[in-house]
Amino acid sequence: MMRRQGRHTLAGPRARRSGARQRWGVGTAVVAVVLGLSTASASPGAVPSARPTALAVKSAVVPSSQTSVETPSALGSGSVLTTTDPVRLLGRTVMAPGTTRTIAVPGLPSGTLSVVLNLTAVDAAGPSTLTACAPGASCSVASAVPVVPGYPTARQVVAPVANGSITLRNSGSEVSVFLDLTAFVRPASIEGGEVYLPTPQRRVLSWNLLGARATTVLQLPDVPEGATAAVLDVGYSSATDRSYVAVCPADQASAACARTSVINPVPALNHSNSVVVPVDAAGRVQLYNNAGSLRLNVDLQGWYVERGMTDVGGQLVAASGAVPTRLAPGANRTVTLPSVPAGTSSAVVIVKATATAGSTGVWACPTAAVVPQCTAASVSNPYPGRITENVAYVELGGPNGNQLTLGSTLASVDVTVSVLGYAVHAPAPAPAPVPEPPAPTPTAAPQPPAPSASPSPTAGAGTPVAPPAGGKPGASTTGVPAGVNLTRHDGDIVVTQAGTVIENMDVHGFITVRAPNVTIRRSVVRGSGPGTTNIGLVNCNHSACSNLLVEDVTLVPKQPSVWLNGIFGHDYTARRVNTYHVVDGFQIHNVRNNGGPVNVVIENSWCHDMSYFHSDPNHSNGPTHNDCIQIQGGTDIRITGNNLESFMSTKAGDQNYDARNRGSALMVTPNAAAVSRVNVTGNWLDGGYASAYFSTSKFGAMRFGTFSGNMFGRNQFDHGRGSRYQIRIANDGITFDNPLTTNMWADGSGYLAEGRDAGIRFGS
Repeated sequence: MMRRQGRHTLAGPRARRSGARQRWGVGTAVVAVVLGLSTASASPGAVPSARPTALAVKSAVVPSSQTSVETPSALGSGSVLTTTDPVRLLGRTVMAPGTTRTIAVPGLPSGTLSVVLNLTAVDAAGPSTLTACAPGASCSVASAVPVVPGYPTARQVVAPVANGSITLRNSGSEVSVFLDLTAFVRPASIEGGEVYLPTPQRRVLSWNLLGARATTVLQLPDVPEGATAAVLDVGYSSATDRSYVAVCPADQASAACARTSVINPVPALNHSNSVVVPVDAAGRVQLYNNAGSLRLNVDLQGWYVERGMTDVGGQLVAASGAVPTRLAPGANRTVTLPSVPAGTSSAVVIVKATATAGSTGVWACPTAAVVPQCTAASVSNPYPGRITENVAYVELGGPNGNQLTLGSTLASVDVTVSVLGYAVHAPAPAPAPVPEPPAPTPTAAPQPPAPSASPSPTAGAGTPVAPPAGGKPGASTTGVPAGVNLTRHDGDIVVTQAGTVIENMDVHGFITVRAPNVTIRRSVVRGSGPGTTNIGLVNCNHSACSNLLVEDVTLVPKQPSVWLNGIFGHDYTARRVNTYHVVDGFQIHNVRNNGGPVNVVIENSWCHDMSYFHSDPNHSNGPTHNDCIQIQGGTDIRITGNNLESFMSTKAGDQNYDARNRGSALMVTPNAAAVSRVNVTGNWLDGGYASAYFSTSKFGAMRFGTFSGNMFGRNQFDHGRGSRYQIRIANDGITFDNPLTTNMWADGSGYLAEGRDAGIRFGS
């Protein structure tokens, strides 16, 4: 049960929701955060019943062209944040060089010191710097945003408030500016408020297609009790038009949400921006795209939680200092942040990327906790020839709790981390004393309930699965084990007796199973001829076949043909199977149950050296389409720890093939039934026109399931000028429970990303 305080709106606070309090384990620091800034006092206003969080300040200032006055530190020992439904303060406004604009901030809660804004700059005529400051005061580095022509810029800033207003300043060329309000900064001495709770960083939305004027609702995972807002990094790619993206709580009116923005996509560029956004009572946010189509990524960095709902509170103490480093492609470096106070759990930083050699992603993880879940997310998406800045909320690690490990996925890049504040444990202010009630009449103490067994921990939807400990399957670990004596059997076998066991046999025939609970173990199955229709060396496509186990078996036809596959059907487990010289290794479908469970498990098996034929009746007498695994329909499928090599044999099939790479290591084509609830983890995939290929069909959109922690070679078919497909998403309407960027290169060079040479391709 979660309890959420009503968030602030300009119309007034929302009602509270009640619920039980949740206790967090030792080491789970909860802190309240604000970015560094200078400030003046705010105009008074009504105290909202909303989300405050503790914050801290950076004292460095950016010189202003106009006369300014130094203002005292806004936070002292800390502040709290009160988040609000996003609201537009300034629509498109053209600012000439050297001009300022003062903006009144409506609905300020009492004690407001500053405001958290999303500042967007577009259509710049040349380089410039925008700052958001208190009128007449100098500006902090936290509010200075560099702007370049041809590249829309959006970034989170903190602007001090004076007399209920803030001032925008443009130091360079003409630029159009938008401004959205997301939170109020207030003193930590107030009662209540929201504190910042860091969480292991993870990707919670991956390459999600969103069309023009479309909205998608995102359910965030593992929502803590009392959560009022989330810290998200929102990124885009594959934009087809200039647009803007808004992110709001799921229960905010869609029309109001669409009047705000967090990022402005343009074609041929990738970018991301950090945002603090309220969540609804279920922990959901909505994302809106205004024009064209694009792919959205969302990374969860942390939560704002009502103070008093956790065992610890916090504040962000003042900090300064910048740490530069150089990242090689696919490499990582650990940096030590300066002057980290005791009790620090995390930091708010600006990540600045320069000298980027190519498109890449930069991740930031607590040292000693560099895990795939974290490295699959990103804190910056640098682009060649551009300086990229983004605010990030990052956990710290290392022996002294002062280290951060940075990595670049694809290209070398210079990164500078500038600290804005440290999140340090601090107790919430003590409430005013109240008279103690009279002592109650003694009664028997209630007995605590008997403890119940806790479920065993499992990997969450956002947690990539590591490769199997046994290593890549091959000749020594699959098929009939060495030393097993086999008895030859000539002729086809049709099994109709439940529980039949076939073992230690060399079967020169096809095996067709029409009974439950059959086992085929330590045997070779070769088929009795070339066949005349699509068939498996082992077949479990009869309605009576269920719970078939094929274990330590070699599947190799003695007469390879266009008709012959390894295993064909549904309701089977294939374990340590070695299959080769077939057209398809494993076929998965059940046309009789209308897309219901097919209950297939394929694990620790090896598919390789497939039979190519230049004329296949199944493909209008065109060439065969060879797949190690083809899923044509059904649910409840687990594929893990396999070595899937979609390469053509030089010893079986036609010798006049036009390419070594046909089909896919994994082909998902739901042409027999819809496909869902599939778990594909910890496999090795290589070869093919695409090593992993996903498409939709007449059955509509596909929520595939988990495709994570797989390792990819680089030996796919060359489609021209070195263009290869490791993962290809052929059309729209396909989503995954895990980010595709949790899949890796088998050579250890890092994680796949979207792009022509990065491993993940959408469309052609």
